[in-house]
Amino acid sequence: MAGLSAPSIDDAGLVDLEAVSEGLWLTWADGHRSLFHYVWLRDCCYCSSCGDTYSSKRFVTPLDMPVEPVPAYTHIDKRGDLEIAWQPDDHGSRYAAAWLRRHCYDDQSRRRRFHEPCLWDATIVDDLPAIEFAAAATDEHVRFELYRKLRDTGFVVVRGGPANPGGVEAVAGLIGDLGESAYTRIFDLTPSSPTRTMGNTFNEVPPHTDEAFRYSPPGINVLGCVRPASDGGESILVDGFQAAAQLRADDADAFDLLCRYAQDFNRVHAGSLDQRGRQPMIVLDDRGAVTGIRFHTRAAGPLNLPADVVVPYYAAHRRLCERVFDPANQARFQLEAGDAVLFDNHRVLHARAAFSDPLRHLQICNVARETFHEQLRLLADKLGFGAEADQVLAAGVS
Repeated sequence: MAGLSAPSIDDAGLVDLEAVSEGLWLTWADGHRSLFHYVWLRDCCYCSSCGDTYSSKRFVTPLDMPVEPVPAYTHIDKRGDLEIAWQPDDHGSRYAAAWLRRHCYDDQSRRRRFHEPCLWDATIVDDLPAIEFAAAATDEHVRFELYRKLRDTGFVVVRGGPANPGGVEAVAGLIGDLGESAYTRIFDLTPSSPTRTMGNTFNEVPPHTDEAFRYSPPGINVLGCVRPASDGGESILVDGFQAAAQLRADDADAFDLLCRYAQDFNRVHAGSLDQRGRQPMIVLDDRGAVTGIRFHTRAAGPLNLPADVVVPYYAAHRRLCERVFDPANQARFQLEAGDAVLFDNHRVLHARAAFSDPLRHLQICNVARETFHEQLRLLADKLGFGAEADQVLAAGVS
């Protein structure tokens, strides 16, 4: 029988199996027990003739397999792995015990597999998640800590990076190549910029996620400081997942409206830019967990909703705003020259305090969330953190 290629982890081998009508109950040496349906096992045969999904070279489709596969033979070999011969074609499959353990789908195992974000409020400024640029650039373990902080809290401050214009790209390079935006790959945030957005004024900028009007907004934003303002201009971050959790706890009906119905978002510059998106503000996965926030009051267009939904939807939006604009939920801090903050634009809202210094100069760019998640998985696997490499991470709003 062809062997199953699978990552190696330190799990106990199989010690017992029990066949039931729909599948096999498998027991490991440490006592863990889990049901695997026959259809699941047959579909997950990754022998040389079936191919595997990890390399995207699957040679069979569901139509090539029985609707209700039945094993003719099941056996735990001397290594503690599972062998099955299937009827009626006597197709042979072998499953490494460690691979099966990593893919158990009992409730406990599934809960453990999904990443749980760390929610936060304004008090996070007492212990900001931060990393030194030089250490992250030269030490893979430090860089992995950067990845963990960004994954868990949705943002991380990188201290002591390049302070020159364009230096923000080197900070972004800690996680990947620059992505595209509605403007330029590196966008200047300074009152002298010829591009007239609110970010290039002296005014306070309210909390928002960037480019909510795009079908797929930027993923990981990188905001770097070239020169801070001499007065004000502090950066402000809000955990959108925390705000959504508060709304869900306080007003489940309002939360449901913002998940079920879409908001129109627009950014139109006559003759040069016309981007319009229509998506819910709060995105859930199939478990009901929040995976993304799309929030931009300045770009929110006229509602295109059923008449009986318009008034309650406005009220729900207002209730979310109350939590987003609450100072108790806003982390406020100053970036110094050479500092940068990386934040998940599908989770963390950013804002800015007003200032009057015309020389204040920050730059912003982005890296795709897919790139960040890929680099996290690759480095986790390389450093021996297999469980973290396998975590299911929030897919965001796209």
